[in-house]
Amino acid sequence: MWHYRDGTKNVKMLPFQVRRFPGRSGDEVVILVDRDGMPPFWPNVYAMNEYRNAGKSPNTTVKVLRTLGLLRTWANALGRDVDHDLTVGQFLSVEDVESLASFLGLPAREQEEWAEQQRRPIKKSNVVRLESYRPDPKDLADVEGVVINTFEVATRIKWVAAYIEWHYARRLGSLDRHNAAAKTLKDVGQIVIERLRRLAPRVDSAHDDEVSLEGVDRATTDLIEEALRPGSSSNPFTPGFVQARNYLIWRFLSDTGARRGEVREALVSNVDYAERQFTIHISKTIPRTVPIRRVTAEAFDFFIENYWSKLPKEARRRGHLFTDKQGVQLSLKAFNRLFERVRESVAGVPTFMAPHSVRRTWNDRFSEMIDAMPPEKRPSPAQEMAMRNRLQGWVPTSLMGARYARRHIKLAADKIVEAMFADTPIPPKRTKNKSSGDNK
Repeated sequence: MWHYRDGTKNVKMLPFQVRRFPGRSGDEVVILVDRDGMPPFWPNVYAMNEYRNAGKSPNTTVKVLRTLGLLRTWANALGRDVDHDLTVGQFLSVEDVESLASFLGLPAREQEEWAEQQRRPIKKSNVVRLESYRPDPKDLADVEGVVINTFEVATRIKWVAAYIEWHYARRLGSLDRHNAAAKTLKDVGQIVIERLRRLAPRVDSAHDDEVSLEGVDRATTDLIEEALRPGSSSNPFTPGFVQARNYLIWRFLSDTGARRGEVREALVSNVDYAERQFTIHISKTIPRTVPIRRVTAEAFDFFIENYWSKLPKEARRRGHLFTDKQGVQLSLKAFNRLFERVRESVAGVPTFMAPHSVRRTWNDRFSEMIDAMPPEKRPSPAQEMAMRNRLQGWVPTSLMGARYARRHIKLAADKIVEAMFADTPIPPKRTKNKSSGDNK
């Protein structure tokens, strides 16, 4: 449940909760419940049909249901039952759409404040408008202090628009298309849905860190490998525990292409030294088990034997692999600072190098490996996509693999064109001959 502290010990919260629990089949089930713990019917049916049954990530389902919880919060504050309205085809007005889009762009604290104001009887001279609550986009932050950027707001609005459109199609399908009510619904519903989508802030497609950061070449990874190797003269970190830990972080990122959060959550028990495997047990997409190289397994064994095993007993009981010297789990910012230090200390490392750049680099290497295989052994494009999706934690039907492969395809195309130009002789420059009349 989203909550925030108001400067005292009081904790306020929005009137819904998203719950996750294992189902009988072993798959994770995600549901939305209201303040009384009751699951509203239509949002959960929508999530089941459009997300769980479609093989989407449970983490995506959580975000969608939270957004639908905000939709219900907005409507309830105005004394309306949005699920009933959509079910019977009473779609939002243009004014409703403007108000809803503004509400979805507010931080949780201001959403709750606005909702409370709507529930109270207010004097005409003291009308509370959403516009008065709309903060500067630079100051937007959620309850955990993470910036709510335009990408997040746009995504919320698009999810709500998709939910309304789902109701629209379902309701329209139950009516006689030649019926006057159906014609009205078709006209009004489409206008409202399109208007809501247009209110989503425009965002650069490069915003998504899943695809925006570039990978690096082998020379750069060799530089980082040498710099982070324990005992290296170019290692910018304190010898001993810190060097061994940071090198192991680098090795895990490099071998698996995992996200920084997935590596941060690693437990010692997730690593199988003998089989050289790492189980990613917490992921924003799909948990999975992936292989690691022998050098990584050896680095893990060295770190455990010489440093981790000497941490305080309570820290070892918690089992987190990546901690400070006191056994406190590292933050995500600590992973970023590791790469900041490398960028500052190692000549030749690009300024954009970050944990997610390693994920991009892994995908570039994967593409190169596929391209280098003999044609008779090379997997089909569909097989390649399925393998990439499994190793990177995407659902089998995900298009993320194709998005990651775009840069490799561009580089390969550029090399082909360069080779074409290299084979084309450059004609000699013509020299002007005054006697031949060339200057005329």
